[in-house]
Amino acid sequence: MQDLYYKILQVANNFLRNAKMFEISVLRDHNPTYEELAKIMQQVATLVHELADDFDPIMAYNAFEYASMMGKMGVAIRDENEAELRALVDELDKKPFL
Repeated sequence: MQDLYYKILQVANNFLRNAKMFEISVLRDHNPTYEELAKIMQQVATLVHELADDFDPIMAYNAFEYASMMGKMGVAIRDENEAELRALVDELDKKPFL
């Protein structure tokens, strides 16, 4: 279960790094899309929540938090909303464990 949580952190870190390095037009052409990757991570976060909520509610919460942010980033990339993506990058950059 912790491996799943670490995978969420790893993917969130990749979202953050790529969003800092590449123009939104480059990110938009990624296959699979960032929106699709975020949906997968949201499914993984659901698993982490189910497995960890009783003994580590903070991990369960953080899994959802990171997956939610990735989802918002995926939508911002899809919509080519540069301002929203930058705001999310700034917010994600302040999170611990990345």
